[in-house]
Amino acid sequence: MSSVPARTSDDVLAGAPEAVARRTTPVPVELGRCEAARLTRHPLILVALAYIALVMVLEGDSGPRSAYTLVTDMPAFMLGPFVFFAANLSASRERRHGNEEWLDSMPATSADRTRAAQLAVVGPLVLVTALVLVALAVTLSTDQFISKPPALEVLSGLLPLLGAGLLGVMVARWLPWPGMAALVMVALVATHIALADRLRLLGAFVEWAAWPASDDSSVWAGVIPGSRGWHVIYVLALCAMAAAGAHLGHARRKLPVLALGGAFTAVAVVAGWAQLA
Repeated sequence: MSSVPARTSDDVLAGAPEAVARRTTPVPVELGRCEAARLTRHPLILVALAYIALVMVLEGDSGPRSAYTLVTDMPAFMLGPFVFFAANLSASRERRHGNEEWLDSMPATSADRTRAAQLAVVGPLVLVTALVLVALAVTLSTDQFISKPPALEVLSGLLPLLGAGLLGVMVARWLPWPGMAALVMVALVATHIALADRLRLLGAFVEWAAWPASDDSSVWAGVIPGSRGWHVIYVLALCAMAAAGAHLGHARRKLPVLALGGAFTAVAVVAGWAQLA
């Protein structure tokens, strides 16, 4: 009768790395979960969420136009800048604390940390989406809409939050100096204000409900023209451009990243033009 040799402690330790590699999730995903929880609890995000919740309560039944904007463009308008700055601060934390050299010796590479910072943006996005769905359900149940907002318009009010976070990460990687994030935000706001009414579909967010001729902003005056589907594609392409741009600095092979970014840029140009037609 043959006996099976007992495994020594050296054998167990020798197989440990392979076992860990088989059982653990990818580093960016695991790190991204932690960063998502951290970003969602960021003071800037919490303040913005509290403000949005307060607006939802105070707006109440303020007319069909207010109810419409509450679920279509209010998330991007009110929370977008907060997500941008919170994501930028989180992604630049290692530089501000002087931990870059120490972190470079860890298993997570700089590319892994960038991917984790990008995945973290999903945290606030999921939370805000839940708030918007609650607000949408309440306004539908109280019959406040003259025209029910299409799903694409609701989605177009949420996607800029994803873009804001991804842009914040990209700025942290490419412009790591103090004050640069604020300058980028000022440039975005100035560009949005400078755009003509129809070209505002190319701006940071879109206010789909048209402004009435009277001074009463609660009066329903219909919606602005433009393709909702192409606008969603346009915003997604901008998000992808920011995601690719953040990786360009530390990519070992820059040509594929540049090609990918160029493809996303082409999609953004085509979709940006098509949404205006």
